[in-house]
Amino acid sequence: MFFISGRIALIRRYINLFLFLIKWPVAFAMLLVVPAALQAFYHYYEIRNQLIWHNLIYFSIGLAFFAAVRTFFILRHGVAETMEHEMTHILFALATLHPVSRMDVHDSGGGSMTFSGDGNWLIAIAPYFFPLTAFTMMFFTIAINQIIGYTPNWVFVALGVAVCYNLFAFAEQFHPRQTDFKAAGYLFTLCFVPGANCLTFGTIVAFVERGYSGIFFFYRLILYYARQDFNVLLEYI
Repeated sequence: MFFISGRIALIRRYINLFLFLIKWPVAFAMLLVVPAALQAFYHYYEIRNQLIWHNLIYFSIGLAFFAAVRTFFILRHGVAETMEHEMTHILFALATLHPVSRMDVHDSGGGSMTFSGDGNWLIAIAPYFFPLTAFTMMFFTIAINQIIGYTPNWVFVALGVAVCYNLFAFAEQFHPRQTDFKAAGYLFTLCFVPGANCLTFGTIVAFVERGYSGIFFFYRLILYYARQDFNVLLEYI
């Protein structure tokens, strides 16, 4: 047992070292993603007649429904948002081999989690770019499609609700007093989070529109425009 725990600790240190080394290259890449995503969204506008609007309309119904409910009936976030926030920390802690020993969620809205190891920027910043509820619903959508052979309209509505829920949660949790931002670094957070959110939420919307092929198309656009912008940047250096 001691041998295994020692091996895990060693691998964890290598993971943390790797994340440390790629931290600022990743931040730079996310800076390129933002204008690339804006160009990709405009490309979608140009080919709007080719999009599968049936899926997007039901998805939009879910977005609008939750936005209306959240705006007019629930004025502040509660325990559910805090629990999801801490669970996202836990997910990325476990993914980088940091054993989690405790999670606390308070009725007042605060929460915390405790893990072993030094930690890394990915654990600290995960809840601000990874919409756990929306991705869980996306995987549920995939499962439903595999089981019954198609995706019912109500599933797209539910996915829209999940995405809107995460958008509201992100908006409330993103403020300068977040200790997670201090752990990851304020400058890094500003560089990383906008681009990362373009990718995560763009992935979900692309999936809604056309499934797996929609995701591949979305990332091809991002890569194409990011390369173009990078080449233009090199001309000015």
